[in-house]
Amino acid sequence: MTATHADRMATARRALERAEAAAGLRTRLAAPLRLAPASAPAPAPTPDAAPSQPPAEASARPAAAAHPAAPGSVIGGGMSEHLPVPAVLAGFFPADGLRRGSVVQVGGSSSLLLALLAAAQGEGWAGLAALPDVGLQAAAEAGLALERALLVPRPGPEAASVVGALVDGVDVLAVGDCRALSARDRRLLSARLRSRGAVLLSTAHWPGADVVLRAGEARSTGVGKGWGRVTGGEVTVHGRSRSGAAGRVRVSLGPAGLGPVADREHATPVAAPQPVAGARPPLQAVS
Repeated sequence: MTATHADRMATARRALERAEAAAGLRTRLAAPLRLAPASAPAPAPTPDAAPSQPPAEASARPAAAAHPAAPGSVIGGGMSEHLPVPAVLAGFFPADGLRRGSVVQVGGSSSLLLALLAAAQGEGWAGLAALPDVGLQAAAEAGLALERALLVPRPGPEAASVVGALVDGVDVLAVGDCRALSARDRRLLSARLRSRGAVLLSTAHWPGADVVLRAGEARSTGVGKGWGRVTGGEVTVHGRSRSGAAGRVRVSLGPAGLGPVADREHATPVAAPQPVAGARPPLQAVS
């Protein structure tokens, strides 16, 4: 059964406190870091109680801003057993999106990692652990909602406890090359992901990963020899999944996230294993 928003909020708060304690942060904080509590319904008035005016600050509080996804930018989502994925990479995943409890190995590009993380976060919670070089501005530009993100850049020797605590409180978690995690730790975390219904994105090798993505040839746009500024780019993503999909696809990188490359003049089909029931058509390669 899918957890409610209040349950996720409470679990995320506990996970953050446990991660801070395991990483030694709580011993250096002047005051405990608390997440804003979810708004609770007002108690029903008693018959004898006189009606009261709402507080001025409450009536002046703006409504939460909505963050609708761009049309065609993600596949899947909602309160289901799957999380959204960028549409251009949908061929590597099941028809409903990113299955809860699964592991995706992502290598070669932090932009690719952040795009997957932001798409899978949706309206839920996301976490980043052992990724000290990922900037908050880059994460926000990729679409990650930082107000619903837990960050532990350097989990230290207690990485297994920190990552385990984050798994308890988020929908999707990105983990860097954390050498403090042993092979046994990774197996236990994989089992914990399945029981908690979370998804893990790993930049390092993860045994038994459901999907493996690797960024290959890349090209930046907007720059020349000593002039200009980066306005976007293109990258070839190679991938394979346990469902049988395999191949590569050329994608564009920009402010709108991942998208298909417009020029498909040289597109040719990529050989793939025997199709499985429910699998998507083979991906296309761009030379």
